[in-house]
Amino acid sequence: MTPFRSTPEGYAARWEAVERHVLARVARDVAELVRAESGIGPDVEVGDGVAFTGVGRVPHDPAVQRLLPDAHRDDPDVAADFRHLTQTDLAAAKVARLEAFADALDPDGAADAALDDDAADEGSWAAGTQVFVPREEAQAFAGALTDVRLVLAERLGLDDDEDVERLHDEVIAGVAGDDLGDDLGDDLDDRPGGADGEGVVGEERRYWGGVFVAAGFAQESLVDEMLADLRAQRG
Repeated sequence: MTPFRSTPEGYAARWEAVERHVLARVARDVAELVRAESGIGPDVEVGDGVAFTGVGRVPHDPAVQRLLPDAHRDDPDVAADFRHLTQTDLAAAKVARLEAFADALDPDGAADAALDDDAADEGSWAAGTQVFVPREEAQAFAGALTDVRLVLAERLGLDDDEDVERLHDEVIAGVAGDDLGDDLGDDLDDRPGGADGEGVVGEERRYWGGVFVAAGFAQESLVDEMLADLRAQRG
């Protein structure tokens, strides 16, 4: 995975197919989790111009609580009213951008087919390919990466910056000398846990820690380029 770089039309990076596949799969898992916790059925299409109403129930899953936190910590009545009026719309918007993110990385499960086909030529899918994010979609792309990282942070028990730094050191030490994308691809079809699983330890922690670090690397490089472009425009 290379960092994103600004181009005249948008932002471009090179990711290996396994990196695209894993992050797309996790994004779809997170979208399904948000749907389930928010009462948005899997058969309901979400997107621009679609409005929802709902009871705005408090999510049971602590990971979704990170994505849809209380609007007011000290006033439960205000928090409940806010959820009733806005939560389902907010959840639908997150689902839409997560699904768009996944489709951009892995349209129609193309990486799934390549990875599952024993007869496939490894070189045909393992080589780095361009990930291009148009300028008008960059904010949503970065937002989807944020949602993925928030869910993984909850599963990994990351509560503060020190926890994140510690995990980063663990992952880098574990893959020293190896490509991070190769590490994420280990036992992909029998991967431990999942975005909708319980807390993770041991090898599971290393695996999901690698996904978390990769998502953070992509997000940070994209946001840095977006901010640089904004400063250049203002200058």
